[in-house]
Amino acid sequence: MALPPTIHQGILNFPGATPESKAAAERLLEADRLKHHCFWGKSRFHNHLSHHILATYDLGASAKQLQAIYDAEKDGLDDINLAAVEEQHVNMTSNNWTEFLGEEKYYASFVHFFTATIAELGAGETLEQFVFSPKANGNGSNMLLRFVGGALHPLIQTGYALEFGSDAMLAQALAQTAVHSPPPPEVFDLRLQPIIVNGGDGVASTATSGHRQPRHGHSLFSILRETYSSPIMHPVMPYDPDALLSKRREDALKDGRRAQEIVRLCSLWVIDPSDIGSKVEELLWMATLLLASTGKPGRKPRLDFFLMHMLTASLFLPSLVDTIPTSQSKAAVLKAVLSVMLIYLLVRGRPRIDADLLMGYTSTPRPPNAKQDVAYTNPWPEILASVVHAPDAHTVKAIRSLYYAAQKYGTTPKGGAIGAFLPGTEEETLKGLSNVDGTIFVRAAGVVMDTLGWVTHGQQEGAWDRSALGWDDAWNDGR
Repeated sequence: MALPPTIHQGILNFPGATPESKAAAERLLEADRLKHHCFWGKSRFHNHLSHHILATYDLGASAKQLQAIYDAEKDGLDDINLAAVEEQHVNMTSNNWTEFLGEEKYYASFVHFFTATIAELGAGETLEQFVFSPKANGNGSNMLLRFVGGALHPLIQTGYALEFGSDAMLAQALAQTAVHSPPPPEVFDLRLQPIIVNGGDGVASTATSGHRQPRHGHSLFSILRETYSSPIMHPVMPYDPDALLSKRREDALKDGRRAQEIVRLCSLWVIDPSDIGSKVEELLWMATLLLASTGKPGRKPRLDFFLMHMLTASLFLPSLVDTIPTSQSKAAVLKAVLSVMLIYLLVRGRPRIDADLLMGYTSTPRPPNAKQDVAYTNPWPEILASVVHAPDAHTVKAIRSLYYAAQKYGTTPKGGAIGAFLPGTEEETLKGLSNVDGTIFVRAAGVVMDTLGWVTHGQQEGAWDRSALGWDDAWNDGR
């Protein structure tokens, strides 16, 4: 059974889509879904073609530009059918689907299986049964872990499907989840139900000091403060500039102590079902600071490639929690994302947020040779007009996340972020947070554009940083 290839507008509600561009996006997404595997190349990189199409479509890309993106990226992708002919279409059912998990040769069969399942159950119930249920996670199935594996790519693919209302893309996303390898289970406490506290009005408490605090448990900034001070969470030494991400993770977790510490730190973040919105808000603030404020004063900004994925994934949490049916599962996915963020913080060398560094970047970023007086200029229109032509999909995705956060939280005053101060005190949770306000998102967007390039204004395309910038020795290259 086929699912309709139609899409609707994204979460940004940005004008620019036309009947022609919508039809082109739907056609190209369908072509990618029918022809291409979710992995490509010897290193099994993720297929980002659908991400690129939807991110640029949402920012007003024309039908011609969408076609150009497809044409530029399709040739490097693998065919959807990797299995031998006799294995391409196994008889996958609700009783045996877990037997094929982790086998990328069954990707096409999983797409077929989840297409039929979504047609029968709908998006929310399919997610509940095949990602969050005990059956989907017992006996080594680990679907929730697979969902947040691979730098959160299955979650991101699912987020695009839900944001743009595409059940057909959701089948593609769940197939990607099913063939993914799970991250180390010991970092996630899935033996217990996520902590749920009932009651409240859905607004983070201002406590007695007048500063915003979580109604229950610790703020993410408080957890990050503990992460930085923890003697267990120190990075593995010495720094190896050539180590692969998998090797860094293996070395960090092999004695078990850091895994236990990550579980403990995550347990401090209490999820209240009436307060989900503030938890998403916390994740977007922390992801922005981890990406854009972890450089060095006086040095050229570096934007870590893997921490960037924590930001781009956070954009999809509103769509996810709106679709997932149960409070338990909403809490589970938020807790799982936090676990992943702490893993990546560890394997990137535990880079430290420098809030003053980010607040020192301009709040009115401009392209090269801009003429207008910045005092009379909203920087966002030029940022969006340029980034839609960025060659790398990640650049568009990062700017979309920052634009959404600016829409939601851009008017937050200094010190107004949740957990900027220790509860009941005037002490900053992390240095500089008392001065941080809602301009961090446009400041971060300026750093992204300056680093990755205002390509429509003649700048060359830049690059994301892969040095693991949290280690001081990563900065000894003189850049």
